[in-house]
Amino acid sequence: MLASLKQFFSNSKSEQTSISEEHALKLAAATLMFEVSRSDGEIAADELKVMGQVLKRDFELSDEEVEELTSDAKQASEDAISLQGFTRQICDRWGNQERRSLVEACWMIALVDSNLDAHERHTVRKIAGLLYLTDHEIIVAKEAAAKRLK
Repeated sequence: MLASLKQFFSNSKSEQTSISEEHALKLAAATLMFEVSRSDGEIAADELKVMGQVLKRDFELSDEEVEELTSDAKQASEDAISLQGFTRQICDRWGNQERRSLVEACWMIALVDSNLDAHERHTVRKIAGLLYLTDHEIIVAKEAAAKRLK
């Protein structure tokens, strides 16, 4: 019986760790997307809408969860000194395909208002570089984002 209790609590603890790691990854991705939306000095409603759609679709979140995650991402973005903490979490746990999808989402946010600002472009390319994507992968992600928005 003691062994089964130990097993229960160790499973519960590892599940909680897994859930908190998953939330940290979602927050890191959302924060990077939020960084793109604010990089031109203006957070447009269209950019937040696209961000919410991506979060809802990719992470299977409810509207309330998207709203909460977006709020947390805004706060994390304002508090952040560097993007490397966020990109490191993602690089450590996500494969190349997931990282490319995140950069595609960042391009969608940058392109949604039909005005790609130099700061937005720089921020997306910086994020992509920190995620170890090649120039070719960055261009392919940008083209895919543009197609999705049409």
